[in-house]
Amino acid sequence: MPVPERLIVRQLDLELNGGCNLKCEMCPQAIGREKEFLKKLPSAVLEKILDDAIEVGVECVSLHGSGEPTLNKDMPNAVRAVKARGLKCVSFTNGVRLDEDMARRLIDAEIDVLRISAIGADPVSYKRWMSIDAFDDVRENVRRFAQLAKEAGGNTETHLYHLVTDNAAAAAETAAYQRNWIDPTGAFGEIWMMHNWSGGFASPYARESLAEAPIKRSCGRPFSELLQVRAGGLDGHTGGVVACCMVLGKDSTAVLGHLDDQTIAEVVAGDAYENLRAAHREGRFDDIPYCKDCDQLYDFPDALVWSNIPGRAYGQSKIVGGLDHRTYAET
Repeated sequence: MPVPERLIVRQLDLELNGGCNLKCEMCPQAIGREKEFLKKLPSAVLEKILDDAIEVGVECVSLHGSGEPTLNKDMPNAVRAVKARGLKCVSFTNGVRLDEDMARRLIDAEIDVLRISAIGADPVSYKRWMSIDAFDDVRENVRRFAQLAKEAGGNTETHLYHLVTDNAAAAAETAAYQRNWIDPTGAFGEIWMMHNWSGGFASPYARESLAEAPIKRSCGRPFSELLQVRAGGLDGHTGGVVACCMVLGKDSTAVLGHLDDQTIAEVVAGDAYENLRAAHREGRFDDIPYCKDCDQLYDFPDALVWSNIPGRAYGQSKIVGGLDHRTYAET
């Protein structure tokens, strides 16, 4: 079954591991994830999905999702599997397990971008939001990774990611993050406003109260050229395709198919995916349990507070250059 031309998949967000070693305050992992989605992605399924991805025009694979990829001991091998197919490879981590051995293995595997989520501009804030007293250790891990990547002479980039924890002091918090994280490590970085995980998690501020025109419109995700794949799935399956990254904690309600026994083309052109697209085209957001209260339905360009990553912009993919979904915010 061919993929409709308007739905060519250019970016694959592929989760290696559904579990996490932290319970961060701003993440649904803190209150527990559905058991079916706490699996590791089998290597055979990974290979199958990557081969399938080539057939639909994928350019980049991001080895993340909502679990911590470094919990998968085969992570560097997964990077090699992606790169062996001529694809760009990105991954996101909390950096706690990013010791020198893992750093060298990922760089040797030629990972293109490693983004470290480090929420907290100072040690006190970091401990609260990341649930661990590891500010100095993680910052050193980031600095060392960036230095090793530079010494290796390849194209590996190091990125940091922060979410504003106090909107009233966003400017001061941004300055502190640059001073305490960006400058000491030499990494690129980006700072965003928090989101509410498709309405399932409280953020410190309501986005609809901050948006200039708080009228719901499609976030664009059902029409995007990105496919979100979880390590786990329903009924014993793995490689579950879900509607978007924001459904963490309620993945079971948003499964559109499984790539352990379906092709990407079959899932993207399937009834479940088309029903989701139809609801968004027709503005029937309340018909979708995981969409009706999601703050991504509000256009809010100020959500991107700061970045020194070349070309980084609200509404564009942070991975595939030029992948712009118009209303598709915060890919």
